[in-house]
Amino acid sequence: MKRITACILIVILAVTAVACGRGETKEDGEEMTGQKEVARIARYGSEFPANYKQFDYTAAAMSYDALVFGGQAEGAYFPLLWQDETYDTFGFAAYVGDGRTGTDGAQEAVATIASVLSGTLMGTDKSNQNGVNYVKQLHAWFSESEKIILNNPSGSSEGTSMWYLLYPAILFVQVSAHYPGEAQIREDALAAIESWYQAYLVMKEEENFAYTGFDFKRMEPYENGVWREPDCAAGIAVLMQAGYEMTGREEYAEAVRGCLDYIDGYYGSSLYEVLLYFAPALAARMNAQQGTDYDIDDLLGDVLNGSSIPRGGWGSMVGTWGDCCVNGLMGSTTDGGGYAFSMNTFAGGYALAGLAKYDTRYARDMGIWFLNAAAAARYFFPGQTPEENQSATGNAQTMSFLETAGCAVPYEGIRMSSNSKTPWVGGDPTVYGWAETDLSLYSGAHTGMFAAAAAATDVEGIWKINCNVAQPGEQEYATYLLYNPYEEEKEVTYLLPAGKWDLFDSVPKETIVRDAENSVLLKLQPGQAAVVVELPAGVLITHENGRYTADGIWLASDTVTVQIAGLQNNESVKGKVTLDVRVMCTDTGNSVKEIVLEIDGKETVYGADEKIVFKTGDYSSGSKTVNVTVQMSDGKTDHTSIRLNFEE
Repeated sequence: MKRITACILIVILAVTAVACGRGETKEDGEEMTGQKEVARIARYGSEFPANYKQFDYTAAAMSYDALVFGGQAEGAYFPLLWQDETYDTFGFAAYVGDGRTGTDGAQEAVATIASVLSGTLMGTDKSNQNGVNYVKQLHAWFSESEKIILNNPSGSSEGTSMWYLLYPAILFVQVSAHYPGEAQIREDALAAIESWYQAYLVMKEEENFAYTGFDFKRMEPYENGVWREPDCAAGIAVLMQAGYEMTGREEYAEAVRGCLDYIDGYYGSSLYEVLLYFAPALAARMNAQQGTDYDIDDLLGDVLNGSSIPRGGWGSMVGTWGDCCVNGLMGSTTDGGGYAFSMNTFAGGYALAGLAKYDTRYARDMGIWFLNAAAAARYFFPGQTPEENQSATGNAQTMSFLETAGCAVPYEGIRMSSNSKTPWVGGDPTVYGWAETDLSLYSGAHTGMFAAAAAATDVEGIWKINCNVAQPGEQEYATYLLYNPYEEEKEVTYLLPAGKWDLFDSVPKETIVRDAENSVLLKLQPGQAAVVVELPAGVLITHENGRYTADGIWLASDTVTVQIAGLQNNESVKGKVTLDVRVMCTDTGNSVKEIVLEIDGKETVYGADEKIVFKTGDYSSGSKTVNVTVQMSDGKTDHTSIRLNFEE
């Protein structure tokens, strides 16, 4: 065991040399940072989005809560909220101008429960808002007969899509964690978790989670013959993790691993709607704290790349539509050239916020994603694009509503092109006759979740990402990701809670500030990502078995990163090729055990001191993926690949 109070050296190993020193630059001028490059994010071109404008998501979220729950607005489409006498709860429809407004039991959990979570995250006590306990009223979404959370108080699991059962349950459980004193809601949450554990056992027995839904009356999954939702395993994993934290039941922890094993081994992307968004951070947490070896590169790629198997094209946008840079928005990358959704983007930010905490190798690219997503998501809101590009324009009632609502309610989505406009800000309701407007109350119910994840700092373009936002109720030190996208050093005012604090940056694994009060100026170098952990001043940090802890609470884990230097993707090679393979490890006591080269299914194992050499003549000519995997002495692994053109 070793107590650390200063910088931890980072070991950089090349195939022929070993060197120590954080951020060491090799002779070719290429610096190893230990950061992973996410392929989808690397396609953004510029890290800083064009036409950038800071948007206040916190103000929008609070305006939304006041608009829906304030009860004072009058005019077109008001009031939005109604008292459901049938189910003894509250309700509001999914859209402004939705024909279901006022219909008891028709209100959706993806709007109502999300609104309670968002309001809570914005600092509103939803258990006593204007004398009303909206938390207690969520009991209406709990099915007494099926022991699950439903998307509608009047619904059932029969014929219901997996994500419409699981996502409301995740939202419900997270609300419960914020209000531990609400006994009925906690009882409901635990019962729903147990029901899903039983469903997990059924599907685990079949070794298959690729179903459309699960009928809890018959306790069997079903398929509708149209689509399947294999990412339900990710949603179940989130519930099982919450169940384990609430009860300590080991069978729930085993179920987390069983679900992630399925997702990790799924051929291609299992993304259907929003459930897979939670998988990268949860899997990274398991790797860091439990010693598993889930492939975060692949899981994050499955979320972002637009390579979904069950719902072709679903992922994250890349590009510019008209004057709007849409990098980072979530939705369909192929529908009409691209169709981004506000709820998906807000839920994606909420779910992905913890990834950099558990695997700091993704800190830089997650910082870039949040910067771009925060920049582009403002286009969902009225007033952020030209009026002629918005579906509300020309509708007198909708424009009257917007005079009162302002930017409180976002549009459901943005199409690359429609109605001869690029982009087109609107949604499905007016196209399919679901509602009189495309203003999305269910999406606005998620704004607070995104705002709680991503907060602006006093430096425009540098966001402070709350890595703990999706982990309510856990004993964790406050942890935030900050990224400097500029080409020069920036100083950010970092505000602190009352008391004295040390700040630990888990990227280089060092304490960067001691005995701070009120606020400090954090210096961020060009392109630097910091994952800042707030620790009580003077607390001792322990480094043991690749883990950093303070007072028994996990802070960070050592990482290993492998890179191939000196070659570019699609470069041509011929004859004898020596790969410049570089390994960066944050633990000076760790060493390379072996490096595995794989080309065309053929694996060659090299020792730590051997040069990585191959001959193109041993393979057929053409474009090939060259895969490199490193295994360290402590069992940690990492892999990378490059596409090369083999010439004869």
